[in-house]
Amino acid sequence: MSGFILKESAAGDTEISSYEFEELPFEIGPGHFKGLGGTVIGEATRLMMLRIEAGSDLPLHRATPGFAVILSGVVQVSGNHGDSVEMRTGDLIRIETKARGPWRISNSSDGDVFIALVVMPTLGVDSSNA
Repeated sequence: MSGFILKESAAGDTEISSYEFEELPFEIGPGHFKGLGGTVIGEATRLMMLRIEAGSDLPLHRATPGFAVILSGVVQVSGNHGDSVEMRTGDLIRIETKARGPWRISNSSDGDVFIALVVMPTLGVDSSNA
């Protein structure tokens, strides 16, 4: 599984970079749950199922803060300056935007792509890293 993050700068530009989800502070469970760890990464407000049809090349549009998990298929996700990543089944992207920063999604494959999008309240963005 690959992890990515789409961050928005104070100027409203977006960029995509790798994100190491394994480095989150997981709390290990007690007793029989000793190999199970969990961490809170936000408060979900909505769960959406998206279908990106085969051959779709969606224009640049605003991204809602949250997480997206590719359930099946392969898509290209791009920021507004053209940096892009290929995301496959099981890959996850954290979307950190203040005011719904722009992104672009395209599906050049022959099959539909299904994405679970967990919408969250606006996340804090450290603009010094964006």
